[in-house]
Amino acid sequence: MRAILALAFVLGTTSGAGATCFRDCLGEKITSPQASDDDIRKAARECRDTCEAQVRAGLERDGKLAQVEGCKAEPLALADLKKLRAETPSYYVQSNTFIWDFKNPFPDRALVKLEVTAQNMDLNPVGFTGVGLAPPGGEGVFVIPAFFDGYPAVRFAAKVEKVWACPVR
Repeated sequence: MRAILALAFVLGTTSGAGATCFRDCLGEKITSPQASDDDIRKAARECRDTCEAQVRAGLERDGKLAQVEGCKAEPLALADLKKLRAETPSYYVQSNTFIWDFKNPFPDRALVKLEVTAQNMDLNPVGFTGVGLAPPGGEGVFVIPAFFDGYPAVRFAAKVEKVWACPVR
C-alpha cells in the first residue's frame, strides 16, 4: 500500500505544465515507489528550503528582501483569505506532511506564515503553524512536517485558519 501511495504522490507532484519549483524538486527527489514516509518528509523540507532560497535571492535582487525580513506580518482579512483559497490549488497531506504550493495572487504582499487546524485522535482541535515565503505574484510553498489530521475517516477536517502577509512595495 505504501508503494502505491508513494508512486501516486510522485506522479501527482510532477504534473508538467504549471508545475511549481516545489513540485519539480520533489519529483526529482522522490523517484522510487518504495519511498518511505520519512523520505517524503525529508524531501519536502529540503525542497521547501531550496525553493525559498531562490525566492529570497529574487527578492534580494529586486531590493525587496529587507521589507519582508523586517516586517511584522499581519493576518489576511477574511475576504483576502477567501480570495487566496479560491485562486490557488488546494493543499494536500501526504505521509503526515501538510503541503500547500501555489502562486500568490496578491501583487503587493508576500505570504510568510499560516495556521492550520485539524483534529487529534480524541477529535479535539489542534493547531499547526508553518512558515514559508510566497513573494508578491510569485510561487511559494508552506510545508508542515509531522502534521496529523485525525482518523482516516475525518481527514478532511483540516482547515487553513490564517495566513500572514507582509506588504511589499
